[in-house]
Amino acid sequence: MAVQYAKAMGFKVVALDVTPDKLALARATGADVAIDARSPNAVADVLKATRGGAHGILVTAISPPAFTQAVHMVRRKGTVALVGLPAGEFPTPIFDVVLKRITLRGSIVGTRRDLDEAIAFAAEGKVRAEITKAPLSDINAILTRLKAGKIDGRMVLDLTAPIETSAKKTEAAYA
Repeated sequence: MAVQYAKAMGFKVVALDVTPDKLALARATGADVAIDARSPNAVADVLKATRGGAHGILVTAISPPAFTQAVHMVRRKGTVALVGLPAGEFPTPIFDVVLKRITLRGSIVGTRRDLDEAIAFAAEGKVRAEITKAPLSDINAILTRLKAGKIDGRMVLDLTAPIETSAKKTEAAYA
């Protein structure tokens, strides 16, 4: 969604992720460039693609290395917005932040104006959520895929689908 919102606002988008399927999704939703964040050249690739560093970086990952990496990818006087909430500390490279005059900011919620803009983008067809619908009976498989990072977009549990209990599955297996 972040890629689509950025494109709808007219930005050039460089997306980073650690899995090929998420990078493909980023490209499919409008990213101009998609880079594997695990690559030893990731920072250099972003600096090249942005001609010296990004003006703004949104970190949605829950990985402290992604936070540190972002500070190295932002240009002088750029902004790094942190929205992911990883456990642990974020060792900030003070030298880079001060000398490059980088703005670091955190955010967990948007304003009503942000919500109005988000709804307007959706109403205009500029953004579309990637949704996969599944019955509640698939919850264990869904959670396994979620833990493995194998979910693109959002999963929607269909509570109207009949739930197969273990007893029903056992009966069906022996029928």
